[in-house]
Amino acid sequence: MANTKNIHKDIKRQIDTFNDLIPVGLHSMWGVRDSQFIQNRMLHAGVIDNPGYWYSPSAQHQIGLWKFNETTKLPADDAVQETTLLTLLDDVTAELATRLIAILNDQKTQLGFTVNLKITKTSVSPTARLFYFDSYAVKLSIRKAVIECPLFDAESGKQLLFARATFVFILMGNVPKLLQSTEIAKASRIDIPSPLLVESDAKELDTTALRNLSQVMNILPYGLVNHKSGSFSTNKKHIVVVVDFNENLSGPPNHIHGGILATVMFNTSALLLSIITGIRNSADCATVRDVNYHKGMPSECKDVVVDAIIEKITADKAIIFTKLMRGKNVHTTLRTTFTVPSLASKL
Repeated sequence: MANTKNIHKDIKRQIDTFNDLIPVGLHSMWGVRDSQFIQNRMLHAGVIDNPGYWYSPSAQHQIGLWKFNETTKLPADDAVQETTLLTLLDDVTAELATRLIAILNDQKTQLGFTVNLKITKTSVSPTARLFYFDSYAVKLSIRKAVIECPLFDAESGKQLLFARATFVFILMGNVPKLLQSTEIAKASRIDIPSPLLVESDAKELDTTALRNLSQVMNILPYGLVNHKSGSFSTNKKHIVVVVDFNENLSGPPNHIHGGILATVMFNTSALLLSIITGIRNSADCATVRDVNYHKGMPSECKDVVVDAIIEKITADKAIIFTKLMRGKNVHTTLRTTFTVPSLASKL
């Protein structure tokens, strides 16, 4: 492994338990595409250095390091957002699942799909710039893999997040033609609800709120996902936003990266909590994000509806359920648990 002088002794001790690590490249299991989100928007943009990934054949673990650079989008005093880390965790768990399924199926060409990604916050480290992950399978069959992956601040040794991801695989010969196409799957526009909300107290989101949502992640250029309009109801604790996805955001071929979908949904749910409670830093209060992927979202998709509603509120927790839809089709759902001390007093 490369120079580890800045890595905490506990992380070094974990790394030293592997005696057969071999280097594996970014996206070594499915190849590099310029339209791929991690490649185009993070690596090429200089947000992260080329990550170091290693695989242990005997333990069947994949480990690695992400180093985030100081940029105009990510100055030294800004934290790496959890949604950015979620997106990378989605990526590396998929990489290991693909590798293990290929070994199990004698290298027959398979295509995998994330069906569930659950991220649990275990602690915080706002100054962290170097991260270490250790991914491994807890369930494995010829068509399904469940991967777990803790994420650490590599310099302090503190565990920050814990990911559990479930994948299903199909033979490439059974892949729908949409995925096999070499052209970007530009979905046609569809009708959206008008009005977005029918509640009597419904109000439109102002331009500032829509612009803030369109930032998506602090590391990204503005407007990669354009939030065009939105409405909310404080009585029903409900918000609906309409978005357009732009280029170079793909994960699977011709489809938007699952981490981007989860981030767009999460940002809307956090805004709803802020509107209802007045909490300004509501995104920092998320403790569990549970994403279910029902259907892929085509690249550069337009007129996508994000619909979030507060499901449950207790003395110190709020659970928000969010749907990502095109027309009547639900593509992705997210259930987020926010932990807020004395929440009831803010309502």
